[in-house]
Amino acid sequence: MRYYDIKAPYAQGLIEVNGFREHPVQRFPQKYKGSLRKEVWELSENSAGVSISFISDTSELLVRWSLKHDLKMHHMTDVGIKGVDLYQKKNDTWSYLATGLPTGMDNEQFLLKGLPKGSRQYRLHLPLYDTVTNIQIGLDDDSRFDSIRDKNRPMVFYGTSLTQGGCVSRPGLAYTNIIARELDHECINLGFSGNGHLETSVAQILAEIDAKIYVIECMANIDRDIVNKNTMPLIKTIRNNANDQNAHIIFIEQCVTDLDSPYQDLIDSVIEKNNELNKQVTKAINEGHENIHMIKQIGCVDGDTEATVDGIHFNDLGSQRYARHFIKSIDDLNII
Repeated sequence: MRYYDIKAPYAQGLIEVNGFREHPVQRFPQKYKGSLRKEVWELSENSAGVSISFISDTSELLVRWSLKHDLKMHHMTDVGIKGVDLYQKKNDTWSYLATGLPTGMDNEQFLLKGLPKGSRQYRLHLPLYDTVTNIQIGLDDDSRFDSIRDKNRPMVFYGTSLTQGGCVSRPGLAYTNIIARELDHECINLGFSGNGHLETSVAQILAEIDAKIYVIECMANIDRDIVNKNTMPLIKTIRNNANDQNAHIIFIEQCVTDLDSPYQDLIDSVIEKNNELNKQVTKAINEGHENIHMIKQIGCVDGDTEATVDGIHFNDLGSQRYARHFIKSIDDLNII
């Protein structure tokens, strides 16, 4: 087999692919380490939302990948945390093919074997909650490997564990990965588990990206006071973008999976936060900021009470619903 060392220029879902990185597919280049809180930086090393798209006529495909932490969590599968999965594009639709199951710090698995030779388009989704220290794709010696990069301006998602991918069963089912496949559009996933705080330090990095849309999903990690304090500074910082000062900024309300829950104090606190976010967005619009939008949580994941693993974090069903709600909402806004 011939092995290809995967580095940032091969990948989608990264910021500044040509910037120096300690780990090959960490989301930020190393230069931002000193400007972010320690917790945000360490999470940014995780490869959430990162994928490799390529064309090959190989009959076999093997993936080798090594991990920094070999992380385990009680409420999320090992595959979702630190595995990989492979999709194939057929008739303009992405179809799931295979999963690379993690077994430790160093992993190796065939994802394809014994296929007839023929040109096919693939996408390999990388781990959501661990840091990849090395990754190789092995193909037939005589096969082609043509890397594909989306040339459109990306959609950038800044948020919580929900954005990072908690707690889907495998990487391809994180909602940003679903959206990227459905819309054929690169999505940069800046979900930081427990640390989506509407911080200007992150917004300053967002402002450096030539993005088509910025999506802000931070409500589950903050309280009403932080919404009141940080929303306007975040908007103003993003608006310093030299590439496009009128790029769309979309805020997403915090989802409520069951408005009839007996925990009404919790439900009321979420509604209070969402109301404050709406006030801040209205204030921004009244102050002359254009292309600021809200996505309401009603109709998102609340069709029944089966969309989460623990009342907050999405299972596969919740992630699919969230992605579809987002796609419908931006289609209604006519911005893609």
